[in-house]
Amino acid sequence: LILENSDYSSIIYVVEDGVAKIIFNLPQYGNALDLRGVQETLDALFHAEADDAVGAVLFTGAGNSFCAGFNLKEIPDVSNGQTGISSHFRELAMWWHQVFHMIVRIKKPVFSAVNGAAAGSGLGITLCSDMAVCTDDARFLCAWHSIGLANDASTSYSLVKIVGFRRAMELMYTNRTLSAEEALDWQIVNRVYSKADFKENAAQIARDLAAGPTHLQGMAKESFHMGWRRSIEEATEFEIQNVGESVMHPYFKEALEKFLDKKTRTNNEVVSLP
Repeated sequence: LILENSDYSSIIYVVEDGVAKIIFNLPQYGNALDLRGVQETLDALFHAEADDAVGAVLFTGAGNSFCAGFNLKEIPDVSNGQTGISSHFRELAMWWHQVFHMIVRIKKPVFSAVNGAAAGSGLGITLCSDMAVCTDDARFLCAWHSIGLANDASTSYSLVKIVGFRRAMELMYTNRTLSAEEALDWQIVNRVYSKADFKENAAQIARDLAAGPTHLQGMAKESFHMGWRRSIEEATEFEIQNVGESVMHPYFKEALEKFLDKKTRTNNEVVSLP
């Protein structure tokens, strides 16, 4: 997928002060991305990689959310059978996984400025980024098990390495929501800022990263990731096998229907899913 920046409909891409800003721009859905939005994100990363004027990449969200994963409205109707669902998730995961691979492999600093909820793949982006900061009202959530899905978004590669085995199991098993301060304690983010101070501090960090020696930053990044026993490609290949199996399980249909029914009763807004 090769797009001009003006063709993006789900994200905003702009380069300022050496920083390639990728802004998730579906605030009406909590910045939960549709398939096109994931493709646009990958395309923007390709542009950032190829642009010698870009020294760092910044992820953030429009409005009051960072990224709530993917838009649940795109899931095929479960009443029509689960084969189509499995195909849908395989395609969607393929694109998402390419985004995570690119975040890890691009030889430039990648920085997440988490300005609200980071759920599912939004959490995955935060974990894969080289550094992250957040607002004091940010929240971090796995969410997969609550709707019958196996964990995804490269968490089998990134989560344990950042928070440790016991905390990773707790976070995944209990589906607890972490506050900003808890995320700082668990090393999911480097800093927490008030909403009033957040934008300027995040922008300054991004500018400082962009001004650094990109080639040395790239070497450090590559060497740190190569230290892990399993590559991100291996990790996400196992993930999609588990996701494909999980959506074929009867529990997925039951959990999804309960989730949708609960959301329908509480509000009429579009439901977002990590």
